[in-house]
Amino acid sequence: GGCEIVLTCDMVVASKKSKFGVPEVKRSLVPAAGGMFRLPRKLPEHVAMELLLTGDPLPAQRMYELGFVNVLCETGQVMEEALKLAKRVEINAPLAVFEARRVAMETLAKSEKESWDVSAESMPMLARTEDFKEGPRAFIEKRAPKWTGKRKSKL
Repeated sequence: GGCEIVLTCDMVVASKKSKFGVPEVKRSLVPAAGGMFRLPRKLPEHVAMELLLTGDPLPAQRMYELGFVNVLCETGQVMEEALKLAKRVEINAPLAVFEARRVAMETLAKSEKESWDVSAESMPMLARTEDFKEGPRAFIEKRAPKWTGKRKSKL
């Protein structure tokens, strides 16, 4: 269902009138599209269990308070707010955004040591890019950076 689709998203923008739930247990079914294992990863355990075991939805305001929803807005403003959030991501260095997301996703089920090992791969790769030089240069020159998104420096 819709909540299970949202569980696959990196960020969530929702109308204040939205509700999130997995009602399958009310029909002798289970949320088999990932809800059973993704909800406990995204929400506090007891809240995830409430959704999974009662089948009752929670309002968007509560999901916002729990950190499940990033931006809560009025009905009819969801697309506008989603585009604003996307723009906040888009202005950043694309390779750094890619690496931050890659490490975050790859280390979800890893130990602290394994996570440090995966994380340590990012900086040396980024250090070989034009964007790595452009970010600090733009900061010093007090201007917006001009990202290339290219993996290897021409040096």
